[in-house]
Amino acid sequence: MSSTAEFASMQADLTAVPSAPSSRRVLALVADLVILTLVGVISVWQLGLRLLDNYSDISELALAWMFLVPVPVAILAIVVIDATRIGQTPGMAAIGIRSIHDGSQRRVVSSSDPRVPEPGIPALWRDVRVLRLVAQVLAVVVVVALIRWMFHNLISSMDEVGLPKDFDFLDKPYGVAVRDAFGLGVRDPVWKALLVGLQNTVVASIVGVLIATVVGLFVGIARLSSNWLVAKGASLFVESLRNIPPLVVIVFFGFALFTYGPLPPFTAASPPWQGKFFGSDSNWIIISKDRWGIPSLASENNVGLFWLFVLVAALIAVAVWRWRSQHNNATGEPHHRVLWSLGVFAAIVVVCFVALGGPYSWSWPAISESGRRVSGGFSTNSGYMSLTLGLGLYTASFVAEIIRGSILAVHKGQTEAAMAVGLKSGQRYRHVVLPQAQRIAIPPYISECANLIKNTSLGIVVAYPDLTLIVITAWGINFPAPQLLLIHMLVYLIINLLVSALLNIYNRSIQLRER
Repeated sequence: MSSTAEFASMQADLTAVPSAPSSRRVLALVADLVILTLVGVISVWQLGLRLLDNYSDISELALAWMFLVPVPVAILAIVVIDATRIGQTPGMAAIGIRSIHDGSQRRVVSSSDPRVPEPGIPALWRDVRVLRLVAQVLAVVVVVALIRWMFHNLISSMDEVGLPKDFDFLDKPYGVAVRDAFGLGVRDPVWKALLVGLQNTVVASIVGVLIATVVGLFVGIARLSSNWLVAKGASLFVESLRNIPPLVVIVFFGFALFTYGPLPPFTAASPPWQGKFFGSDSNWIIISKDRWGIPSLASENNVGLFWLFVLVAALIAVAVWRWRSQHNNATGEPHHRVLWSLGVFAAIVVVCFVALGGPYSWSWPAISESGRRVSGGFSTNSGYMSLTLGLGLYTASFVAEIIRGSILAVHKGQTEAAMAVGLKSGQRYRHVVLPQAQRIAIPPYISECANLIKNTSLGIVVAYPDLTLIVITAWGINFPAPQLLLIHMLVYLIINLLVSALLNIYNRSIQLRER
């Protein structure tokens, strides 16, 4: 109160407020008792249903006992606490009365009287914070109960048809040959076949993301080009690919480029095309309808020790990066941290490579004696090429739009300032526009990466032996489908969560920090 006089006048007004009739007090009490009785009846009914049906599920019985005891006690506690805190219970609020202290005694009065002040704090059942907490708890309970119900139905159905509920089948022979998995035999266990499928999924995802990122970046910039032909060509690429289902794009590459394309077949009678180095018998590439081969690195000795040194070199490069950044902040001189870090890293790696006697050597692709395989190098099949090219270019059309929108979101004044200081077009994009645009582009780019990784499951239409094809094949030869699908979902979930976590860490590292 602003003064003693106002406080005294308010107390005088409250004293003049008539007390609520006894009938309204009894009605409020009856309303509170009805609420508690309904909760109690429902709780007893829930528990009785389970006890009469001899229900033996511990979690369901625990939920029923919770309804019988804690829930009514909690509601009774809310009624008592509100009556103490604000002098009002749910029944009193419904009837329109309140219990207040007028300075000499506590009286029950009508809450509609304008002289009765509003309570300073809301009732628990009207408090936003309490309602949020209750809603979250109820949401968790509903989700857990729904999952428990679905799991119970699954177990019951598996028992009815006689399916095993364990994962012992993972040690049984897979029994099917996997395309281009030359280290996997038909007698190898199922878990080894799943690992081959996981490896193929990861390889396709990584290469697909790289293709989508590089092509999407250049196409997104090209759409903003002042050259009419470049801009319209980029627009044609985007509008053509992003409006076609990815499955159709993958099948198109599989049939148009490989199955019925102009490439030569890979048979003993008709060898594939081989690109040889000038003056050498070594191939730098082998191309055919069915498979391609390129050079790769073959491990020799001290591979583990070499990679340990590579890790140490990476840590030293990070330290050099920070040192050059601190030097730039302290002196204002150009940091050149990219050149310094890459130079130090490359020098350490080269010195370690030479000192360890060459842990890796080049392996060149060649046609095997049978004329049906690629020996040496890194070889891949048409399914892999169709999947990675199709998904990479399809996703690149969306990445291009993300890049274009992010560049347009950078304030026009930034480009004008870069032009004012004499930066060329490439320098403006590299030093001014793209560093700011990537802060906007990373969140939607994460979603596109996740979509590409999930879409690798479409490789089944071009016979690419990814995890999905391995799981479906195992399912078809009578291995239990629920366990296989659970493994399948968990693997994709873990891969996407890891990719999202890494990109979110990078996204946080490039955000501007306010001081």
